[in-house]
Amino acid sequence: MLHGVVGFFEEEAGHAAEAGASASHTPAPPPELIFNLFGNPNLPVTNTLLTAWVAILVLLLVSKLATRKIDPTNPSRVPSGLQNFMELVVELWLGISERTMGWKRGRRFLALIGTAFLFIVTCNWLGTLPIGYLWVTNPEGHTVPLFRSPNSDLNLTAALAIMMIVLAEFFEFRSLGGGGYIKGLIIPNPLRWLEIFTRPLSLSFRLFGNIFAGEVLLLTMLAIAPFVLFVFIGLELFVGLIQALIFAMLSLVFLSIATVHEDQHNEPGEHDALEDDFARATHGQPF
Repeated sequence: MLHGVVGFFEEEAGHAAEAGASASHTPAPPPELIFNLFGNPNLPVTNTLLTAWVAILVLLLVSKLATRKIDPTNPSRVPSGLQNFMELVVELWLGISERTMGWKRGRRFLALIGTAFLFIVTCNWLGTLPIGYLWVTNPEGHTVPLFRSPNSDLNLTAALAIMMIVLAEFFEFRSLGGGGYIKGLIIPNPLRWLEIFTRPLSLSFRLFGNIFAGEVLLLTMLAIAPFVLFVFIGLELFVGLIQALIFAMLSLVFLSIATVHEDQHNEPGEHDALEDDFARATHGQPF
């Protein structure tokens, strides 16, 4: 009987050790080291940074393939394939931007908002697809995932959020002038300072929290129910798309609010004049 009791506790200890090993593969908020650039420990490359580089390369490759058949001398040529899809994405964001900010400001910020959306959604999807389950041993001897969504790293989401808010404040300063901008910080809303600091927190933590939670969910399901993992992968791909859309839309709204004063200085016929200029520049062809 004593041997049976000892055997029971040994078995339970084995299960506990296995559970601890599985838990050790659960991602932690800090990104994991993959290698040191040029062997220099002061230049660490983490899996989130590596995935961000891959996302940039993917976007550059897609851009090159989508535009390789564009012929400026034949603007009437009907696009097809990848070019047609990317033009659809551009036109969708063009419509959203123009409805949110108007014709002039919408086209000014289209490239910024569209690029942010494409970069974020590419990062999210690269971290969700099965390549995220490739594991390597890093210089510290730890087994870590080779790829991980950059947006599960608070450093990147905070950097993106701060960049958008700084740009919004810059354009507001330029549209109001120094005196008007400083006045807006004090009168009539003294909580304007709180708004400046809470916006980047809201943008960064929302994106980080949703993507990091998704990675934890996928690794948990991989350990306990791998046969239904494809369902959760599909769910996280959708969540990654939605989170990229939310970040881009909120950035668009912040930029719209920051530059809304510019509409007050436009001449009555300026909108029509801009449309005429654009039509002449494109030789009367639709966008």
